[in-house]
Amino acid sequence: MGDKYRWQTVPGKEGVLYREHPTRKNGRVPDRCFSIRYRAGGGKRMHESLGWASDGWTVAKAIALLRELKENIRTGKRPQSLREMRSMAEEQRQREALLRSKERVAGLTFRELAACYTDWTQRHRASHAKVVQLLTNHILPVLGDRLAREITPQDIAELGRIVAAKRPLTGRNKNDPSAGLAPQTVLHILKTVREVYNYALETPAPGLSGVMLFNGSNPAMLSRRNRAVVLPETDSRRLRVLSDTEIEALLAYQGRREGASDLHDMILLSLDTGLRAGELITLRCESCTPETGAIRVLTGAKGSERSTKGGKTRIVHAGRLFPESLAMLRKRLKHASSEYLFPGPGGEMRSPFGLPQAMRRIMDKLGFNDGVTDPRNRVVWHTLRHTFATRMLESGLDIYALRTLMGHASVTTTEIYLHICDMDKRRAALAKAELARQTEIKRTAGQ
Repeated sequence: MGDKYRWQTVPGKEGVLYREHPTRKNGRVPDRCFSIRYRAGGGKRMHESLGWASDGWTVAKAIALLRELKENIRTGKRPQSLREMRSMAEEQRQREALLRSKERVAGLTFRELAACYTDWTQRHRASHAKVVQLLTNHILPVLGDRLAREITPQDIAELGRIVAAKRPLTGRNKNDPSAGLAPQTVLHILKTVREVYNYALETPAPGLSGVMLFNGSNPAMLSRRNRAVVLPETDSRRLRVLSDTEIEALLAYQGRREGASDLHDMILLSLDTGLRAGELITLRCESCTPETGAIRVLTGAKGSERSTKGGKTRIVHAGRLFPESLAMLRKRLKHASSEYLFPGPGGEMRSPFGLPQAMRRIMDKLGFNDGVTDPRNRVVWHTLRHTFATRMLESGLDIYALRTLMGHASVTTTEIYLHICDMDKRRAALAKAELARQTEIKRTAGQ
C-alpha cells in the first residue's frame, strides 16, 4: 500500500493524523479518516481513530478533542481517552433512555397495567374469565383511567366501599335494590387490584429492558392492620353437605331431563371424586384410565386451561363412593368424540360459568335452598365437593390422604371438613378398620 494510504501527520498539527480512502470521495477530494496520537497518564502512547470527514470530522474538531484530553490528563479529570469518552457518552445515553422509559412507565394508567396482567392470566390462570369479569364490572369503571402511580391506599379503600354498595349483577339478589355485594366478592375485587400491581412490579415493560411496568409500593397491599384499606370480615366456608335423600333426588332429577346427561354425569363424578367445576370442564379423555378409573387432574400446561387450583397434578379414582361413576367414565371414554370428557358446543371447552349457573337453576326447581338465609348453607356446585370430602372422612379416610385427594396446599384447609362430617360415622368406620387390622395381625401371627 502506498504512503498516501498510511497515517500521515496533518502539517503543522502535531498529534493529529489522517489517511485517505483509496476510492471514496468527500466532495471532489478523497475522503479522509482522522485520528489522534498522545501520551496518556503514566506515559502510555495512545493512537485512537476518530472518524471520516464524510461523517463530519475535521482537523479543527480533532485538535479541539486532543486539547481536551491532554488537559484532562494534566488535571486528573475524566475522560482521559477517546475510548473512555465514548464509554461515558454511551452510559449517559443509556441513563437518559432509562429515564425516558421510566417517564413512559410513569404515565401508564391502571387500565394499561390490567391489560398486561390479563394477557398473562389468559395463558396461566384458570381463573382468567373471573379476573376479566371483576375488572370489567367493578374495578376499571372506578380506577381504569387513573395513573397507576397516583392511586393510593385510600383510593383502594374507597373502591371497596363503592363496590360493597353495588347491587349484584347475578344471583338471587340481583333485583333487590337494598342488596350489596357479598363481603367475599368485595375481597376478591380488592385482591385482584393487588395482583395487578404485584404483576406489574415483577414484569418488565414491553420493549423497555430493565424497566418494570410499575415502580413503587403496592397501594393495594391488604392487611387487617392496614388503616387505609379495611378488609371486609368474611367467613365464606360452606357448611352444607348433601344428604343421601338429596343426592338421590338430584341425580334422579337430572337423569329425567332430556339432553341433560352431561350435567348428570358431571354431578355424579364430582360427588364421587371431589373434582372442582374448573377441573371438570378442563378434564381431557387422555387423562383418564378406563381400566382402573384413575383420573389425572393436571396443572394444565396447554394454553389457559390450567385446571387445578393449587397448581399441582394429583390422581383421583372414579368409583370409590359411587360405583356407577366408574361405569359412566368407561362409557364416555368409549364413545368420546372430543378431547374433553365433558365437551361444550362444537367439542370445545365449556364456559367456566356454566356449571354454577346450572346448579342455581336446579336448586330453584328442587327447592333445596328454600327458606335458607345464610349463603353458607345454600347448595351450590361446590357443595358436591364438600359432600365428597365429608363422606370420605366418615368412611374413615385419613385426613392427610384426603388432603391429597382434594388437592389442598395445606392440611389446615382439609381439617375444616372434620367440623361438618358425622363424627359418629367416622368413629365407627375407624373402629371397624382397626378391628380388621387387628384381625389380620392375629391371622398372620397364627400362620
